[in-house]
Amino acid sequence: MIEVDKFLALAKLKYYALNNIIWTLFYSGCGIPYFFSEKDRKHISEISCDEDKEFIENLMPLYCLYREAKASFSEAPSSIVNPGKYVWDFNSFKKEITVSSQVFAITSMISLLRQNSITEAKDFIIRRQVKNFIDFLTAYLRNKDGLFVHAEDKTKFIGDNLKLKQNSKEFDFLDQVLVFEAIMAYKDTLKENSEKEKIYKLEGEKIFKFIYENFNIALEITTRNLSLIISSLYRASKYIKDEEMLASICELIALGCAEIESRIKISGEIEKSPINFLPASMITHFRAASGLLEGYLITKIEKFLVSGEKILNMLLETFNTTLGIFAIEDEVKYSTRDAAEVIKCLYTYYSIKKDDRLLEIVDSFISNTIEKLVQSTVERKTNINGFDIEISENIPLFSEVNLAPVFLKSINISNNLIPLSEVSKKVDNQFSIYASSIFINFDDFGDTNIGREEDDQHQLLS
Repeated sequence: MIEVDKFLALAKLKYYALNNIIWTLFYSGCGIPYFFSEKDRKHISEISCDEDKEFIENLMPLYCLYREAKASFSEAPSSIVNPGKYVWDFNSFKKEITVSSQVFAITSMISLLRQNSITEAKDFIIRRQVKNFIDFLTAYLRNKDGLFVHAEDKTKFIGDNLKLKQNSKEFDFLDQVLVFEAIMAYKDTLKENSEKEKIYKLEGEKIFKFIYENFNIALEITTRNLSLIISSLYRASKYIKDEEMLASICELIALGCAEIESRIKISGEIEKSPINFLPASMITHFRAASGLLEGYLITKIEKFLVSGEKILNMLLETFNTTLGIFAIEDEVKYSTRDAAEVIKCLYTYYSIKKDDRLLEIVDSFISNTIEKLVQSTVERKTNINGFDIEISENIPLFSEVNLAPVFLKSINISNNLIPLSEVSKKVDNQFSIYASSIFINFDDFGDTNIGREEDDQHQLLS
């Protein structure tokens, strides 16, 4: 039996993630603004309760999320009517709109809908914003070939006609997989067999057909991106009931895992790509281990677990107990996304092995990375999923520092005689929302029912 307090760190992560999602996607104004119709405003007013007052008064709905900003409270442009008091510094916005930012915003908001604390008014508002993000993704982030690409908002003033400049470079195969995940997650929120559900079912099938028929591309890309593709397909599988599609997803995941295995050296190190035999970054090793563990969970192919363990055993040797981080050099930089990858990998492995030592490492790692990247907190004490948690005094209250309770971009840690750490001042929304999408779903980890029992799926590579 695991002592309850060993899960407190994970409960804190969920609390930080909930704050990050609300204050980034609903308060910040860091994206193209959306304005509710008079009819919707009236409906929200009719169904709202006292608990919704703060949320509704400071609401800044969006169509999409910009990449980067300073998360300090500032005055909104005069063209925005009734802005909330928690809007961020508009002058700091980097108006790049990435496919992954949109996807993880969508999946984070869908996860938010599953929380027990969501009122009727919040449910309506969140669902509307999820639809806005889905509509923007499918309408504006598609190139002439129908593939999903990044864009930049070139519109000068709010109220002007929208001017987007699409990325003219080649499409990213990973982005297509991420969009499939988002479409499947969104379809799962719709009424079964409704016209809207049928539309997104068809949309998902079209995207998956492209992924399946072109998966050879995935097998030739970097280990980093291949690992992320496996993880995205694994998450998408949770929303899929069609057995034929599930079997195809298992097949692709097995192929991806087998390719990753072919890149692992005897030492446990993994190569960057099929044509670059140099060792990949430490974080890519965690990503690859995650992909292999998830491959094991969904296919039950034992050698994926063995290969994941081989990588992890090497990584665990690099854990610096003094600094509470994984480090192979004197100076280490962790982005919020990197830290999330490490925690996700270790907790996935814990869900399989139930080794208490892993939770102890996770707890130390969180204290020395994520908790230093949390800019502020809303409360000092709260309860998450039945856990009473207390937030460290090292994290200031947002009301005292005029800073949003969100994840900052990255932390640099140096292992000198006196260890030092330096935290960035800006927020990278692509990183922070990805981390939130992972942390908010920690109570779903370890659900080995995700692994299918059909022999044909288990034996794909046997």
